[in-house]
Amino acid sequence: MRAVQAWLSAGRERPHGRGGGYREFGLRLYHRGERLAGVAVDALCGPQVLADGTAPVGRVPSAIEQWMLDRAETRPPYTELAYVSAGVPSCESLGVTINVQREGDRLLTRPIFHPAEALDDLPHRLPPQAWAIHD
Repeated sequence: MRAVQAWLSAGRERPHGRGGGYREFGLRLYHRGERLAGVAVDALCGPQVLADGTAPVGRVPSAIEQWMLDRAETRPPYTELAYVSAGVPSCESLGVTINVQREGDRLLTRPIFHPAEALDDLPHRLPPQAWAIHD
């Protein structure tokens, strides 16, 4: 996850000819102009990542939200956890927002990694399809 954060924070330029996604790896890249603005990990076929020993990809949303709440209690108040539109939890220090993805009749976590400064206006820094509930 730190590699993703370093890449996002550095504002790396978009690789030529990549077109916004690495579907075969379960990753979706979002750009602002020529700069990488976020990386979404598919809940069903994306790679698993670890954050403080916890795997946030493809999980039950309430379990990951509880983990984020517990984690926030060990940090200064109002500095760790935020909610973006529709009650989607976001963690500033990890640079991740826990969106969801549909699998049949249930929802699984679909994390979106982004630079910390994106939290100021996250819903507008990424396109609407980043926030849609995908099948």
